Amino acid sequence: MPSKSFCIPSAPVSRLITRRGFLEKLGAGTVATLALLRELRADEPPATILPPTTTAPGTPPAAEDLLAAEEPFFADFARVFTIADEHKYLVASQKGSMPIPILRHFKEGLDQIARDPFPVYLEPSEVTRGKIAKGYGARPDEIAISRNTTDAISQILHGLDWRAGDELLCSTLEYPNCVATVLRVAGRFGLTVRQFGVPSRPDFSAEEIVDSARRRITPGRTKAMFFSCPAHPSGVAMPVRRLARLAQEHGIITVVDGAHYGGMFVPCLDETGIDFWGISGHKWQCGPGGTGILYARNAQWPANPAPLPRFYIVRSGDLDAPTDGSRPAGFDLGAALSLYGFPESADWRALGEVCEFWDQVGRERIQNYILALADYARARLVAAFGEEAMVQPCKDAELRSGIVAFNPFPRPEQRRDPKLCHEFQSRMIGECGFHVGCGGTGLKGLTRPPDPEAAAFFDSCIPNRDPETNQPTPDDIPFRTGTPAWCSRADMDDFVSACKVLVKKMGG
Repeated sequence: MPSKSFCIPSAPVSRLITRRGFLEKLGAGTVATLALLRELRADEPPATILPPTTTAPGTPPAAEDLLAAEEPFFADFARVFTIADEHKYLVASQKGSMPIPILRHFKEGLDQIARDPFPVYLEPSEVTRGKIAKGYGARPDEIAISRNTTDAISQILHGLDWRAGDELLCSTLEYPNCVATVLRVAGRFGLTVRQFGVPSRPDFSAEEIVDSARRRITPGRTKAMFFSCPAHPSGVAMPVRRLARLAQEHGIITVVDGAHYGGMFVPCLDETGIDFWGISGHKWQCGPGGTGILYARNAQWPANPAPLPRFYIVRSGDLDAPTDGSRPAGFDLGAALSLYGFPESADWRALGEVCEFWDQVGRERIQNYILALADYARARLVAAFGEEAMVQPCKDAELRSGIVAFNPFPRPEQRRDPKLCHEFQSRMIGECGFHVGCGGTGLKGLTRPPDPEAAAFFDSCIPNRDPETNQPTPDDIPFRTGTPAWCSRADMDDFVSACKVLVKKMGG
């Protein structure tokens, strides 16, 4: 995974700029996306910058410096979105917001298709995949366009060369849709599903996660390792490169649910050492709904020199694609995986354009701002509710993401009360105007009845396991918010203040 060290600009942004001025700073005008950006009105007033916020105790100094330097830039960046003024939308982990010029071009594409439905693509698939590949650190033949992350993960897991008795090693922190896919694949091929725990306490480290996974590998039987980055529901950014190296030591295929990875991190996929990724196009990447990215390593790279795993194409209209799971030299796997029926070609084009837009703004710049703002939000929550309120690792920089998981209620029985927690979620939007995610997979996790250990978990908990003993150790019910790049420290202050008021109202 790319480094999370903060890159401090050589000089802070010193003045406000108009929307046109901001957009002109993004780069040369040769990219189609930027040509669209210039069409935005130039007569709008500059963005309003709120007074400087006092940084919360505990915020890392690098994050402090970065936020002070970058907030004016990102205040103008926020004006490229149609986020409602009532409150700042914080849950890009649910769905992002398309930038205005890309949204306009997307609508034009829909109109064009409605007028003349015959053409299959508004632009050739290889053009769109090339745009995505450039910003994702991959070759176009390794990139396919999927319908969403779940679609990509389903194709990947069903396409591996399983044999009865193989083991699939998963983390305990998986999204319900992927839990369902894992259980179906296991049932179809006669697999054993094993789990490794990823505790959510603040002091948990990256090396402890790797050790937890290592303990659960069965040499000669563990065929694949599946985990999410960032993970559901704690938002921990799993140590991708370390886990990839561990898997390679044992000849294990790696599959990652990166629903929240693209658009948040610098996605140098060929450098991660991972074999397969499923990534959302509509969450942090802010593309249209119903778009995703499927990455399949299609060469031996320095980060992963292992032979390519056999992979059967589950869905493709390519009649010339191999049917035996092989990958001949020069085979464009991404093209074959992207060939299915009549795609939503306006959606595809918009996904490619929003990826270009992120590249022009600077993926590292966006990543560093999101992570610094998340550090600030965590520091504010700790100052308000204590460190015990955090339901995610906070101290190892390698594990931090732009998803903030917490539970502000002071008593243990409150933090494990599904009714109370879901009421808090409902009232946060109804009374305070803030959407928050709530709950883990609980009783619907990978450990399910009639397995007697399922009784150890409770509704909406994080169904975790001890990293050493593998015994059930459910974590508190988590709330989740995020720090998208259109937000500021003032937005985080407002959010934490709303949490404090509501917790007090509810007897906390």
